[in-house]
Amino acid sequence: MSLQKKLDYVIKLDELNGMSNSMEGYKTETGFYETYMSNYEWDEFLHDMEKNHADMYEMYKNGGGKELDERKSGNNIYPPKMASYGSSSRMIYNLAKDIEGFVFEEKLSTTVGGIANLDGFIEKDDTYIFVEAKCREPYGTKSSDIEIKYKDLYKYISESPVTLLNCKIIEEKAGKMKVEFLYNGIVIEYFDMKQMICHLLGIATAFLNGKYSDKNIKFLYLLYNPTLIDSPKCKEWDRITGIYEQTCDECNMIDFKVLYSVLFEFLKDKLKISDIQNKSSFTFRLCDRNNFKGEVLC
Repeated sequence: MSLQKKLDYVIKLDELNGMSNSMEGYKTETGFYETYMSNYEWDEFLHDMEKNHADMYEMYKNGGGKELDERKSGNNIYPPKMASYGSSSRMIYNLAKDIEGFVFEEKLSTTVGGIANLDGFIEKDDTYIFVEAKCREPYGTKSSDIEIKYKDLYKYISESPVTLLNCKIIEEKAGKMKVEFLYNGIVIEYFDMKQMICHLLGIATAFLNGKYSDKNIKFLYLLYNPTLIDSPKCKEWDRITGIYEQTCDECNMIDFKVLYSVLFEFLKDKLKISDIQNKSSFTFRLCDRNNFKGEVLC
C-alpha cells in the first residue's frame, strides 16, 4: 500500500473513531476501495450537500475537477474523487461549507498558458482570500516534467535579484523540461512549487486584467496536519509526519510576497503594461484544519 493510501486509511480510522473494518468502503462495478467512504456514506454526504449547500453542490458538480462523479479509465470504474478520506476537496468543503460567500474551484487564467485552479476563494471588505488545499498530495511522487512554455518565466525568476528562488532547468526534451526548484540553495522536495507559481500567475493576471480591485491579498495554504491525530498510527507514521514537517519548513522559508511581486513584473513585461502598479499587500499563511476558519473569518 502506498504512503498516500496509508494516510487515507489512518484518516478514515480517525474519523470513524477506529471503528472501520475491511468490509467498509466504496464498491463500483469493477472494484472495491477501502480508503473511501462506503456507498451509503457517500450517498448521505452527497444528499446533504445538494439539500443544505446547493450552491456549493453546483460548484463541484460543474467544476473541472469532476469531484462528484464516478470515473472511468479503460475497463475500470473508480469512486468519485471526493469520496476519498484523503480528498483535499472533501477537507476544504467540510471546513468551509458554512462560510457565507465562500467559492470552491476558482479558475484564473495565467497568461503564460493554462488555467490556475484554486480550491477556494472569498472576497472580504478589504481582502481577497485565495485557498489551496493539500491533504495526501505531499506523500506521492511529483513529476518534474514541465512544459517548455514556462522556460522564459523560470529564467526570469532565477535571474531576479530580489527572490532567492532558483528554477533550475536540468534537461529539455520533446517540448518538456525537467526542473529542480531550490530556495536559497535548498532543494524544495515536497512543496508543490510549480503549482504555486501557476496560482500566483493566475492571481496577478486577474489583477492586471481588472478582474479584481486593489484590495489586499491573503493566500491560505491549507495543509492536512497528521500530527493532530492521536491514534491510530501505522508503521510508516514517522515518515508521514516527517514529510508533513518538511513541507511546512519549505513553506515557511519561502518569501511568497517577494515571489508574487516578481511574477507581477514578469506579466507586466509580457503584456506590455507600464501604467499599473502592484498596490496590493500580499500575505501568505500556512494553516491546518484547526486554524483555517479563523484565518478566513478574521
